[in-house]
Amino acid sequence: FYQQNGSKRCSKRRFTSVPHKEGETILQTKTNQNMGSFFKTMDEQKLRLESWLKTQPPVVEVGITTATGALQGGVLGYTLGLVNQNLEKQAATMPNKPPTMTTGSFSGPPKTLALNLAVFTAVQAGLTLAVKRYRGVDDVQTNMIGMFGAGASLSLTTNIFGNQPASSGQVKPTTPSAYVIDAVRTGALFAALNGAFMKLGQRFGGKNSSQDVYYYHTFGMLASLGLEKYEKNFRRGQLMDDCLSLLSDSALREIKIPPGPRLKILNYVAASKASMTAHQGIGDFGVHETISRA
Repeated sequence: FYQQNGSKRCSKRRFTSVPHKEGETILQTKTNQNMGSFFKTMDEQKLRLESWLKTQPPVVEVGITTATGALQGGVLGYTLGLVNQNLEKQAATMPNKPPTMTTGSFSGPPKTLALNLAVFTAVQAGLTLAVKRYRGVDDVQTNMIGMFGAGASLSLTTNIFGNQPASSGQVKPTTPSAYVIDAVRTGALFAALNGAFMKLGQRFGGKNSSQDVYYYHTFGMLASLGLEKYEKNFRRGQLMDDCLSLLSDSALREIKIPPGPRLKILNYVAASKASMTAHQGIGDFGVHETISRA
């Protein structure tokens, strides 16, 4: 009887612990599902915003992109500043106080860091997009120009509005000419590092960011006609593969294609249309013949 009661008590204990674990599992599953749906919603909203921006004038697109970059950089900078403050407070209570980063553009109180990173990300995002829209290509040079502007603006913001001391071995500029020199030097450094990293990524990844799948047939046509130098014109006018059959003299004139190359391109498009029509006619004839035989 004692063994039976003992076994019953044990079984009850085991029985009551199972629902608790199942509840934790269910709660964790719901939490993961909620987080997954949240990130999915954020991705959908981001895609909607990007799609909407592409339909806006370039000024509106660049302006909104710049403002969004400033907001993201400001939030990130303020958060980083709070983290630095907490680390400095913890380090001050240690017996052997470790050195803390108190100089440079990415140091200082939360408000200072928020301003620095807001300016940096805003200029980088806006300038890169503006150059991309002007050149019609998103390549290493486009990103280097955007990073140069971001580095230069970060230098000016830090030197003019920041109170941080200069880094070891450097003198903080105090004159307008010194501000400009330091801005150019910082911008060139950021641009060079960005270009080097992108080149390494292309080399090891086997990808070339200047190539775009939306212009595959367009660039093939220009290459066959010996007109590769006009690829930038097509990019600036956003004349992609789906626009080939719609090309006209006025459209080519608008993207500044000279008369001779315009005639070659229009003749190529007309011949391609005629070839497609002929093949379609042969296909239709074969289908009708097969039906009649049947």
